[in-house]
This record gives sequence, C-alpha cells and structure tokens, in this order.
Amino acid sequence: MKGYESAGDYVMVKNAYECIVIGLNFVSCELIADTNLLNHLIMTTHVKSFLLPAAIAVLFACNEAPQANYLEDAPVVAARTLPDGEEFIELNPSLLKDTVIFPLSYFTEELQIIKLDDRDEALVNPYRVYMSENYFLTHASETTPCKLFDKQGRYLADIGSFGQGPGEYRYLYAGQIDEPAGRIYLMPYGTESLLVYDLEGNVLPPVPLAYKAHKSLFLVRDNEVLVMGEPHPDIPSFIWVQDLKGNKLYDIPSSLDFPFDYSTEVLSSLNGDAIDFSHWTWTPRADSLYHIDLVKKKLIPRFTASFKGEALKPHMYTEWPGYFLGSTSTIVTVSMMDESGNMQMRKEGDEPAYYIVDKKTLKGAYFGLVNDFLGEERFNQPIFLRNGYYLSCVDPGDLEERIEKALASDRLSDKMRQKLTEVQANMTANDNNYILYAKLKGAE
Repeated sequence: MKGYESAGDYVMVKNAYECIVIGLNFVSCELIADTNLLNHLIMTTHVKSFLLPAAIAVLFACNEAPQANYLEDAPVVAARTLPDGEEFIELNPSLLKDTVIFPLSYFTEELQIIKLDDRDEALVNPYRVYMSENYFLTHASETTPCKLFDKQGRYLADIGSFGQGPGEYRYLYAGQIDEPAGRIYLMPYGTESLLVYDLEGNVLPPVPLAYKAHKSLFLVRDNEVLVMGEPHPDIPSFIWVQDLKGNKLYDIPSSLDFPFDYSTEVLSSLNGDAIDFSHWTWTPRADSLYHIDLVKKKLIPRFTASFKGEALKPHMYTEWPGYFLGSTSTIVTVSMMDESGNMQMRKEGDEPAYYIVDKKTLKGAYFGLVNDFLGEERFNQPIFLRNGYYLSCVDPGDLEERIEKALASDRLSDKMRQKLTEVQANMTANDNNYILYAKLKGAE
C-alpha cells in the first residue's frame, strides 16, 4: 500500500494527522511529519491490516469505492447480554489483536470545504465549530467571541462577547444552534443560566438552570433542556430535564459517584437517535457508555470495555451509527480553573490506541482512520466525530499545505482532485479559516 511501510510490529505512516484536543473536545488539526508518534498507535499489540487486495486497490477512491466490510475477517471481541431486558455490549480488550485502517469516506458522505468570510470582523481562530442545517457557529477562543456564519461561509454576527454582563461569558463549555427556533444557546463553565441569542446576534433573556451547571453539556429539544454534567456535592442531580423557564421537569437518576474535578470531561457524541453519555476521568475507573432514555427517564448502560489491572487507564467511549468506539488511554490537554477563576491547561497522559466494535456482529479491532478525501492523511485522534459530522475549522496555511500534498498523491478521486484544485486556485494569503465537514452516513 502506498503511504505505508511494514516495520516489524508497526505500520509506518508517511503522512500523519494530529488532532489537538482541549478538554477532550475536538478543536483543530495539523499535519505532523514525525511518524514516531504513530509507531506507538498500538502500544503492545502487533499491527496488521485486514484489507483485501481488491479493497486495497480502491481504498482511497472515496465515494467511488464499493462499500467493503473492513471487519469481515476480524474476530468477535465482545459479548452481548440483556440485563433488565436492555442490550449491553462488553468488549474484552485482550481479544483485540490487529489494526484495521478505514477511509473516512467509509463512514461519511463527501467532504465539503467552505471558505469563511475574510472581512476583519469575521476572522476566527482554528477552534471548535457547531453546525446546523444552514449555519456554522465558531466557538469562542482567546479574544475572539463566538461568530455565526451561513452555510456558504458568509459572516452574520458575533454571538455574545467576553465579560460578565448580560449575554457575556469568560469560558464556554458547550453550544448549540437551534435553527428551527431561531436561537443559539451557550453553556459557560460554572453557570446558573444558559445564555440565549437570536440568529442576528441579539442577546435574549437567559434560561435559568434548575441546578448549577459546574461543567455540563446540554441539548435543547421541543422547548425542553436536557442538562448532562458530573457528580457534584452541591447539587442533588447532575442529569435533569427542565423547561426553558427554569422549571425542573424531572431528574435522571444515576448511581454514578466519583469526586468532582474540573479535569473530568462530559462526553456525548449525539451521532444518532440515541443520546449517548459518558465521562472521561483522570483517575482510571471501570465505567460504561450510557444512553439517556427520556421516555423511561433513566440511564441505560450500553457499552463497556473491561480493562483490567495496569491496562485500566484514563479512556473514553463514543458511538457512531452501527459502532461503538473508544480509546485505551489518553493524551490530553486538561483544562482546569485555578483559585482566581483563570483557566489553566496542562498536557498529560499515555499514547492511546483506538478500537472499533460492530454493534451487530460484535467483531472488532484496533482502529485507524485515513482522510482519503485529502489523499493520505492519517488521523492521530480518529474518534472525535459528533453531532453526525466530521467537522473542523482549519487555518488557511495549514489547508494549503495539506492540499498540495493531497494533489501530489495518486489516491484522490477525479472529483475530489478537481474540487481541491479549485479551492487551491482561489486561496489567498489573507484568507480567513476554512470549514471542512462531512456528514456521517446513517446519522439523523
């Protein structure tokens, strides 16, 4: 396979792709030339490829390739049980022996590249992005507030600003565009209210929260707010549903109990109909990925990986249509708030390996992901897809370099080569960032 060389127990990747993670939230990506990092993708396990010769020939052909079954020859690595009548899948990590390299196009529709408005007031940093059917919302970073763009990249408005007044914030943990209602919601750290704006950037009355959200994700649906946090001694429940006036409708009971720590992250990918929920904690612990059932008003455990002894390290779970995925460990820039209320960050952890488990067949393997829409790019952090999309905000200089490398590759489809050539021809030194996105197949 072009782009890979066998090197004993490892696969040497000529072009690697590193995703920078802040607080375990997907932030941005940059090419790295050093392949030593990826030589430890599987720390103690031999790396092989299940790709059949025919699949190898078309691996990078994007949407023109037949939809191969990349886990066809993988072993069954998990067991399915029905505790309390609810399906639960448990991975036995010792059964993971090999690595399967998937192209991004196996999971997503075609990659779209959107140039953001380059007016001074529209400039953004390469940071997290939220998306709805017709809008992009860039997350606040450093001195740049959240900014709203339409689907063509046209700047529409700043959303909020830095400060402590109405509609202002210091540090944000989550956001959502509620396009049908014409609203944007932002969740700061340690807040007692959810900030609200219209699509013109006007500040609207905030939503009072039933409990203080120390570090929480949220989901607004049908005039109700689901808040998903972590245990804290000052609040009776860390998962609850309320209305937009602040009235609690009900709690979601949970037996989860671990010490509150600002380094803990709340995870919910929302890549399908189910509301998945889990935590990443710096202190290793046995845990599960849950579904929040709003009809039964309870947490239902759906997936776990039974790491034992020294193999149990800080890890995470996520869910894609048809698959559970996770990591064996984590390297992360942990965000923490000091006594003065300032956010501090530190990078810690062990080089992770990633795995994927088919929900139907229970077959699985260690997992690698290649962005075949851009030639031979390899994701170093391959599982950060959420809300039904691969979504990234990219610096124009980085994108230009990546396009040059992609066009030099013979792994592009004719359609993608034409698209990248057109993007490259229209790039200038004064460009704002670009949005790259691709919709997950099977995501609602």
